[in-house]
Amino acid sequence: MATVPDLATSLGRSFTPAEEAQAQALLDQASSVVRGYLRLDVTQAETTDTFRMARADGYLHGPFDCRAGGQVLLPQRPITDVAEVQVGGVVTHDWWLDGDRLLVRSGPWSWPPTAHRPPAVTVTYTHGWDPVPGDIAAIVMQAANRGMVNPSQVRSETVGGESTTYLIPTVGEALGVLLSRTEKRVLDRYRRRAGTVRVRPS
Repeated sequence: MATVPDLATSLGRSFTPAEEAQAQALLDQASSVVRGYLRLDVTQAETTDTFRMARADGYLHGPFDCRAGGQVLLPQRPITDVAEVQVGGVVTHDWWLDGDRLLVRSGPWSWPPTAHRPPAVTVTYTHGWDPVPGDIAAIVMQAANRGMVNPSQVRSETVGGESTTYLIPTVGEALGVLLSRTEKRVLDRYRRRAGTVRVRPS
């Protein structure tokens, strides 16, 4: 999401080899914290994952205004491409996307004797951002910056007669690479809702 040179530029300094290693570790930690909060991988990637199909009651308007017999809520977004969909291990082209929902036309599983055995749906799809949105990258860099500049999370210190006061949230949060309340509010518009059921990793 952000690089060591980006962090060095934001601090207006050059890093020693040891500081570069520290900066990379902090960026990795901050990126993990942001991904965990968003419940998204963020950076663009292709994933193959398997889910249990859920029912899609009623008419849902797809490209042919047809009824959907089942649906899967894909957990990663934004979705930029779907390469393949398998229902019960068989490739199908009888599907369409509605936002982050993959809708499948009604199939044999909708009627007895398989009506109560929703099939597994395996989806290969591309998701995430390239480049990462600027506000997400800025928060990652800001969190890593805190760890780089003030690793002990002190409010102020005096070195050689010179006093430095660090910017600490008024609520007294000891953050490090963790997210402040303001940063979470900024990220909330990207945050994924819960509700997807995976069957197994693929």
